[in-house]
Amino acid sequence: MPYRLDITQGEWPEGELRKGVEGLLAEAMVLTLATAGHEHGPHANLAFFAYDDDLVLYFVSERATRHSHHLAEEARAAATVFLPPPVFGEQLRGIQLTGSAGEAWGRQAEAAFAAYQGRFPSFGQDPEVRRQYLANAGAAALYRFQVEELTVVDEPAFGRRNYLRASVVR
Repeated sequence: MPYRLDITQGEWPEGELRKGVEGLLAEAMVLTLATAGHEHGPHANLAFFAYDDDLVLYFVSERATRHSHHLAEEARAAATVFLPPPVFGEQLRGIQLTGSAGEAWGRQAEAAFAAYQGRFPSFGQDPEVRRQYLANAGAAALYRFQVEELTVVDEPAFGRRNYLRASVVR
C-alpha cells in the first residue's frame, strides 16, 4: 500500500475506509477546488480529475485562471468530491480534501499525464499535445493535488452522518 489513512475522528477499519475513499473517487469525475489569493480572495472551480494509488489527484487547467494564479502564490488548497444524493439530505456520499497543489513537472507531469489519460482515454492523443503538457510549454498545464487530510461521508457504507476524518500517511 503506497499510503495509509490514520483515522483521527470516528471509528472504522482503515482498510474499509480506504476502500470507501477510492470507491467514491472512482465514481465521481469532477472535483470542486478551493483556493485563495492575496489579490482576489477565495475562489472555487470545477475540474475533471484523475487519481493514482498514492492518493494524489490530477487535473488540467489553463495557467491564466484565477485558481492557477492562486496556486502559484500559495500551494495550500481544499477540494470536494461528491455524488448527488438520490433525495434531499439522504444517502450522502462525498469527500472533503485538504492538501497542497501546483503544476506537475518532470516525473510528476508524466505520472499526471498517465493517470489523466488512463481515466480519460481521449485526453492528449495528439503527440504534440502530449509533448506540450510534459514540457510545461502550453497555455494549459497538468496540476497535482497531494491529499494530506480528508473527511469522508458515505452513508450507505458507513452509516448516517458518520463523518470519518483521517490524515494521509505516505
